[in-house]
Amino acid sequence: MDLRQLRYFITAAEELHVARAAGQLGLTQPALSQHIRALEERIGVRLFLRANRRITLTAAGSAFLAEARQAIFHADQAVRTAQRAARGETGSINIGYVSSALGEPAFLQGMAEFGRKHPDVIIEMHLQNFKQNLTALHHESDDIAILRGPLTEMPEGYEHFTFSNWAIQVALPTEHPLANAPQVRLADLYQETLLLPDDPPGCGLADTIHRVCATHAFIPRRSMVVNETSSAVGMVAGGLGIALLPESASTLRLPGVSFCPLAPPVHHSELLVLFKRFERSPAIQSLLLQLRGSAPAQQPLLR
Repeated sequence: MDLRQLRYFITAAEELHVARAAGQLGLTQPALSQHIRALEERIGVRLFLRANRRITLTAAGSAFLAEARQAIFHADQAVRTAQRAARGETGSINIGYVSSALGEPAFLQGMAEFGRKHPDVIIEMHLQNFKQNLTALHHESDDIAILRGPLTEMPEGYEHFTFSNWAIQVALPTEHPLANAPQVRLADLYQETLLLPDDPPGCGLADTIHRVCATHAFIPRRSMVVNETSSAVGMVAGGLGIALLPESASTLRLPGVSFCPLAPPVHHSELLVLFKRFERSPAIQSLLLQLRGSAPAQQPLLR
């Protein structure tokens, strides 16, 4: 059914005067009358009783008016919904992330700003380790992955950008003799238990830590794998070990933990944003644009 004819009918039914309705619609009176007759022929009932230039609704016309208004409302709403989806104002996004991302204030601020600008976009966030994030991308159960480099291999059909790049520091219990030192040499920590992330070989923060240790010729007395960063910080607070973490993790500081710079050479840890190379979702495109704009200048965190 022609929506234009429905709009003409509604205007005529509200005015109950062909000339006034035609003027409001920018039509001639004969043209409006022709459209109404065509509509009546299409549905097979009379909608108006005509007397000179005045018209009145039939019982069928009154019933049809209520439904016609609903049809126009839903048609207009469908247009608005499509336009909002095209602008990225609606939709859903699934994000997998490693726990150290929660130590990045700029990442959290960027997500919050996107939420304020796009209140009708549904975001689901899943805390996962490195391998789980890549698996979720492979199965397309997640749209975006937030994880730490390096990557041994980019998943097929995906690309990434670097969100942040922070220097590696050492997290020590506050009662440790070196907790207040301006710089810490790893060689002085050889008796400590080193807490390591659960990352695949050659990937993520674990690979960065291995390279730091190799550069400093550091072999800890013992190492222990910890599933995620906040747990590592908690274990440091409990005196169960030390951790090598990006400086941004200091925002996850717990009572009993001190973050100290390492003696040179300094290594860095990148936080990466992985996404489909040819992403079509306007909502996801908008979020990626927001995160690119929120990526911090690489300055030391304020103490």
